[in-house]
Amino acid sequence: MERFATRYPVTFMPTPERLTPWYFPYGPVCISLKRTTPEKHQSQRQIELQEVCNQMPNATKKRRRELSSVDTQLVEIYEDLASEDEHIRLKAAQALLQKCSPENGQLPKDQLSEVVRRLIRGLCSGRKAARLGFSIALTELLSQRSDETESDVLGGLALSDLIDLLIKQTETIGNVSGQEERDHQLGRLFCVEAFIKSGILFRDDVPNQSWSRVLDLVYDATRKKAWLREECGWVLYNAIHTLRERESTQPFVQAIVEKLHENALAKTSEGIAIWLAMQRDFPSLQLPGGVWRNDNPLHRKEKSKLAKILKEVSSENASDDASEKLAQKGNWNSRLHFVWNIVLTELAKETVAENTQDTVTFGEFWQEAVDGGRNFTRCLTNQIASKARYLHRAAERCLKTILDRAESESSAAYAALQGLIVNPPGGNLFFDQSTRTKTSEKLIALASDHDLETLVSELLSRFVITVPDEKDAIARRQLIADQLTFCLKSRPPAGTTSEVLGTQPGGLVNRILDFFTKHSYFAIENRDQVSNPSPPVAEKTRDSLRTRLTSCLSHIMSRWPGPASFAYQIAKTIRRNESVDSTHSTLDTSGPIGDSMARTWKLLDQVHGQIRKDSENATFLAAFELLCSLTILQVYNGDADAVSMLGELQSCYDLMIKPSDGSNQHGAEVLIEVILSFIAKPSQLFRRLALQVFEVFVPEVNGNGLSSMIKVLETKENLSGQDEMFEAYDEDQSPSDVESGAGSDVEEMEMAEANGVKHISDDEAASEAASAGAEDTDSAEEEENEELAEFDMKLAQALKTKPIDASANPNEDGSSSSDEDMDDEQMEALDAHIATIFRERKKAVSQKSQKKDAKETIVNFKCRVLELLDLFVKKRHSDLLTLELLLPLLTCVRTTTSSLVSSRVCNLMREYSRLCKNKSLPIFHDKTAKKTTIRLLKAIHAEAGLEASNAHSAACSQASLILVKILVAAGRENLGKVVKVYAKTQGTMLVDPKSRVKMSFFTDWLNWCSTARPPPQRGR
Repeated sequence: MERFATRYPVTFMPTPERLTPWYFPYGPVCISLKRTTPEKHQSQRQIELQEVCNQMPNATKKRRRELSSVDTQLVEIYEDLASEDEHIRLKAAQALLQKCSPENGQLPKDQLSEVVRRLIRGLCSGRKAARLGFSIALTELLSQRSDETESDVLGGLALSDLIDLLIKQTETIGNVSGQEERDHQLGRLFCVEAFIKSGILFRDDVPNQSWSRVLDLVYDATRKKAWLREECGWVLYNAIHTLRERESTQPFVQAIVEKLHENALAKTSEGIAIWLAMQRDFPSLQLPGGVWRNDNPLHRKEKSKLAKILKEVSSENASDDASEKLAQKGNWNSRLHFVWNIVLTELAKETVAENTQDTVTFGEFWQEAVDGGRNFTRCLTNQIASKARYLHRAAERCLKTILDRAESESSAAYAALQGLIVNPPGGNLFFDQSTRTKTSEKLIALASDHDLETLVSELLSRFVITVPDEKDAIARRQLIADQLTFCLKSRPPAGTTSEVLGTQPGGLVNRILDFFTKHSYFAIENRDQVSNPSPPVAEKTRDSLRTRLTSCLSHIMSRWPGPASFAYQIAKTIRRNESVDSTHSTLDTSGPIGDSMARTWKLLDQVHGQIRKDSENATFLAAFELLCSLTILQVYNGDADAVSMLGELQSCYDLMIKPSDGSNQHGAEVLIEVILSFIAKPSQLFRRLALQVFEVFVPEVNGNGLSSMIKVLETKENLSGQDEMFEAYDEDQSPSDVESGAGSDVEEMEMAEANGVKHISDDEAASEAASAGAEDTDSAEEEENEELAEFDMKLAQALKTKPIDASANPNEDGSSSSDEDMDDEQMEALDAHIATIFRERKKAVSQKSQKKDAKETIVNFKCRVLELLDLFVKKRHSDLLTLELLLPLLTCVRTTTSSLVSSRVCNLMREYSRLCKNKSLPIFHDKTAKKTTIRLLKAIHAEAGLEASNAHSAACSQASLILVKILVAAGRENLGKVVKVYAKTQGTMLVDPKSRVKMSFFTDWLNWCSTARPPPQRGR
């Protein structure tokens, strides 16, 4: 009883009263008894039972007398053993064991025999959970008598008697239904399992004949009942596990394997499971010969036969001359046979141990038994691509299982990547595109560093040698480039992981960058012809690789420390391949370009060498190294302006890093021009480059450099402003050339957006741009409607018809009042006139498109300059030089036609106002600075009186209060001059009708006065 309580712990609680069906031993009589406590209401139960029996018409007096002696407690126990509630079943089993325990008094032999018979019959019942409850009770009942002798296993019952009782109670006699036969076969199997688990068959005094009889029952059911074969195999497999925990069990195990061979079951799924269990738990056991090669079902030469058996294609009998053939399984089962777990576990052990024997590998087994044609990936791709597919939900669960396994085990991520996208023929590079998922990206992010390094090597090799079709090769190489890009972006910043990601030449990041650089700017032609790209890399692929390289550098600059080292590594790769005979540059470096490049290489080496030596200027040198490296990259990208920038960088280095006679100020001006040329390009990479370099050189910016940026803000947002700023148009250049140039810029912007890079990257800027576009839509539509109306008028005049009027009646005749027909000459003249009208219309549309592109270019340029000024204000807000920005910024808010620019300027002004507090305020060093500040205050008040938006008025108020704070901080005596300026402005507003100063301008001033007023002094 203690063992049972330990094996099946149950918390005993009072059972509530309930109605319980009771099955009469003489027939199916439905009786409902009110369940009560037996000790308290035993007499009441007898009365109820006797009344029911007296009502039975076929019950004789003798049977009525027998019913009076029925143990109702056993009846309730049998009922509870079939309950679907596990706790009720376990409590009933414990109650039965207590009743049959010798400690409570030995039951007579006939009663114990009846209990066993009733338990065996209960195992043959399919009612509720009868088999579960009765099997537990029978197993524990036999287990508590396991120390008895073979001739007295249970209250005088011998083991042979129990086996006879098992056979008698579970056999079917006569013509019975199929369901009843299945119930009896299952009951016999459950009973055999109870005998095995109880251990009564494996005692020393038990003859082998008893064990042999039990095995015959199992093997007979295995051969004749195909639907029961797997369950029989499972019972025998568990029996081997039970025997392993006991001593002196070799004869019992030997009997299992001998009868397995005798019954021609060795080459079945169940036979393989039993065979492998024998080899695992009893390695010294003598197995039958001639069944498997080297007695190993997992031998490499047996893989074909093994696959057929596991897939149940056919049954392989041990002897072809066997008179009895195995019954074949008729129905397909979606649930895998338990042998699969055993086989896969053994193969996993062989993989971990790296066994060099002839055992089949996991890959060979998988290809032979599971996915011989690599159909899994194709089926998964097809089914998950559309919700209308029959197996779509199953495919989703499969994919989720793969990702869940990869999250818990990083090595599984690499294995999944190999199967899904890398290894042919099953790997599909287009898996994500076909399934509209990001499976490969998720798996790459979950892979370990070393697995990712192996994956990168495989992707690089597949890039070089791909399919012969050129179009297909371009598509595949572009996908591989995308995978390599995500491999780089999925890694955390350098220094936080293993050395695999380091900046050394063998590091993962530098491997990807070197590969992109080599195939973007060079054609590979090795002598051996084996390592050459096949087919050769197309120019379209090179453009794609350059875009990916730019995207990777942009990612590194935004998230990784020390981006200059990566940019320098790219420059070194370019220089190294320039000197290799097997690579041919796509850039012609002869002539002036070559001379400029030679000087730049020398400069770059000089800067890189000084970074470690000059720790004081290391930050400046690193920023300059980054600038030089990316300028070289632009030269190889074909940027004509980049060549001239190389000379400017040389001058800038000489003036700033090695200054003489204050020439470093002039170097800062040159650097500002270089930075502005970078941010003028529609590239996220150069935007980030400009921000990083400018942040380093902000302390060196002087008034002339600031004026260069202010000049951009003053540029008109139209074609003339674009021509003035970029010098992209002259008198000799035709309008078509301008249009083609604008188109190329648009293509660059679209390419940047296609790679996840917005032209204006900030989320706030993007939302502002959207709102700005919405505001400009109405005016654009009005202008377009006016142009269409003018076009319709000209066309109507040429055709001598009425112009189209949307408000007119559509049924009204719009034909000319003249009914005369035109001759051929008139028709030709009309055609020429109409052609002229359409040419003018096309030209007008083209000019409109040019105006729109020009405005977009200038607006983006201004936004990037404002980003630079934002850095300048944050670092030098306490410098009087920053005050020179106030008036140009206010003018920009008033004159700009873009709400995006206006919003960014206002944000910059608010940030400046927030930073100018207390000790952060600029300090006057002479009287001239104070006078200049007062003149600036008056100019701002004059700016506030001009016609403009509310945002302009708020910005003017903030700028004015910034100057007020500075003046008052310099001395309270300046407060009177400030009051006079405000009073004059207020007077102008009241007198001059042209003044547009808002009342909020003075409200902000009064609010400041309330905080700046000194506290009143109290009298004594």
